[in-house]
Amino acid sequence: MRIFDSGQITPDFYVTGPAGVPVYLLDGPQPALFDAGVSAYADAYVNDIRSALGERPPAYLFLTHAHFDHVGAAGVFKRIWPDLQIVASERSAEILQRPGAIELIALLNADALSLSQAQGFTPLNENPFEPAGVDVVAARDQIFHLGADLSVQVWPAPGHTRDFTCYWIESRKILIASEAVGNDDGTGAIQPEFLVDIDAYLDNIDRLARLPIEVLCPGHALVLTDDDARAHMRRTPEYTHRYLEMAEAYLRETQGDLDAAAQRIKAAEWDPRPWPKQTEQAYMLNTRQRMLKVWERMQAASRAKGKK
Repeated sequence: MRIFDSGQITPDFYVTGPAGVPVYLLDGPQPALFDAGVSAYADAYVNDIRSALGERPPAYLFLTHAHFDHVGAAGVFKRIWPDLQIVASERSAEILQRPGAIELIALLNADALSLSQAQGFTPLNENPFEPAGVDVVAARDQIFHLGADLSVQVWPAPGHTRDFTCYWIESRKILIASEAVGNDDGTGAIQPEFLVDIDAYLDNIDRLARLPIEVLCPGHALVLTDDDARAHMRRTPEYTHRYLEMAEAYLRETQGDLDAAAQRIKAAEWDPRPWPKQTEQAYMLNTRQRMLKVWERMQAASRAKGKK
């Protein structure tokens, strides 16, 4: 099943806030949140979380990575629920302490707020981004016990970013994968999301695909269950290689001009997409970085060929 709406997915698992920029909620003896979306939607997340939990506070917030649209409401959550333990990788913890990173996260969250205002989304949190630190640095393969048979296992998955972490809820067969497995654009096409390491990104998909996934949570727009979840895992490498072929062609045509190649990619894939979609500023930041990684990979392959 392909689920595009917020709300209950399984008896104890929810999408809160707008599905395009979700915060996931796992209910249990110690409820857990996964990612923190954007600050503009903080009120919507909190309303949905309270609707599911009542007066019970969430115990954990697990962050997949430190991008603006995954940490935006973390500070609001921490202010409302002071005992909430924010969990992330060591790299994420370091990033969220850097003044420059916080400045960029705040800027992009402000951009998301402006877009949400223009679209008339309600309710909106119009306050500036509130930074939040990490309380618990997650170790590789660490397991967090949430009570009874409920636990969350840490799965490092660098490729989209260096700090990236997936979370596997074995007893529910739920994988919080976010951008580690690409993003379905709503039509069934999958946007590859490598930003730092193309081959590690593909290796992680192969490794994660071996899990007996019944509920798959990519970064944005929808949740996939059962056969659709497994089909997404099979199809992501195909779309990644297709994207690589397109990017390589544009880079050859532009003689390695990253900005020109990124503009051609934008015209081919971002411009035709209907709203809601990633903001143009964030999309172009990511696309230029993808072009850089593809160009570096092409240059490395050329050097290796020249040595033979």
